[in-house]
Amino acid sequence: MKRKVQTFLFALTLGIALLLVGGCGSSNNDPAGEQAGETIKLRFANYFAAESGPGKIGQVFADDINKLTDGQIEVEYYPGGMLLGPDKTYDGVSQGIVDIGFSNLSYTFGRFTQTEVLDLPLGFPNAWVANHVSVDYFNEFQPKEFDDVHMLTLHSSAVNNIITVNKQVKTPADLKGLKIRGTGYIAKVVEALGAAPVAVATPETYDSLSKNVIDGVMLPYETVETFRFGEVTKNATEIWPLGQVYTFYIVMNNNKWEQLTPELQNIITEYVQGDFSEKLTTMWNDIDIEGLKYITESGYNITKLSQEELVAWKQLSDTVVKDYTNNMVSKGYSEEEVNSWINFIQERIDYWTAQQIEQGVKSSTGPDEVRVTL
Repeated sequence: MKRKVQTFLFALTLGIALLLVGGCGSSNNDPAGEQAGETIKLRFANYFAAESGPGKIGQVFADDINKLTDGQIEVEYYPGGMLLGPDKTYDGVSQGIVDIGFSNLSYTFGRFTQTEVLDLPLGFPNAWVANHVSVDYFNEFQPKEFDDVHMLTLHSSAVNNIITVNKQVKTPADLKGLKIRGTGYIAKVVEALGAAPVAVATPETYDSLSKNVIDGVMLPYETVETFRFGEVTKNATEIWPLGQVYTFYIVMNNNKWEQLTPELQNIITEYVQGDFSEKLTTMWNDIDIEGLKYITESGYNITKLSQEELVAWKQLSDTVVKDYTNNMVSKGYSEEEVNSWINFIQERIDYWTAQQIEQGVKSSTGPDEVRVTL
């Protein structure tokens, strides 16, 4: 009965979305207008608020595509969950309710299992490195789990730390009895460290923190500003050396993509793989620096762990990596294949960290050579 209600509500949501965007450009199944030279309108849904960094970057994409195609493509941008929530975005794109969608793997946990390896605590030092690695990973392995859409790009948040309302966390033992927001494999790490994970959508987390429904979050520093968590939290524990991030995607409806001319497809592909990829990387990196600046200037109690103290944390988080490997083997993958994904990711982490040091790019987290000075 519950599943029937959920199905009905999703269908109702999609129907409302269709009414909201009805009449905007050609039908997904009728490219005749496009062939006749009419402007191609693409509807882009993003759950981030328009004024946030990830919200603004969607408008950048829309404006750039309009300019690069000399107005042949007009991207109609709907931020703030205006059309679809984060857990409905992928289906909304694949079913043609919207043409482009921006969301997070953890909101459909267990659906994109090969790509979810990027959400494991594998040692990502910061957003700059993680964004480059996520693109490399998808290009290398081309997971078939995204075959029913056209992948524009993967991208990545900054690295997670623990941010709490009242209790300052210095050891895993301090997490016992705490309720910490986490979804997907981040929730698995929360649990492995000893806290109780609570799956709350990020835009709804502020209320949960302010009402003491949860005690904290395992999220990047940028969220203290992006989602205003800084108003209701006062402690931060730097566990970034565990290196766990949230992986995001921007995907496009397959039918709509196939209706574009090869020339327009090439323009979009070259832009996404080049200029836009760098803009995404810079955005995630910069907003986390701003988050670090906020907690530093706001007088947070900041706990920095020594290398010796981190050993215990890493032993606990490594159990999640082992569980992932065992789970994928149970699904029919060989252990060697799963290890090849993990090894590739860690090799690219080393490569891009060296590149970051060489290029002099600064970040909120990572080795001393790349840490920003505030």
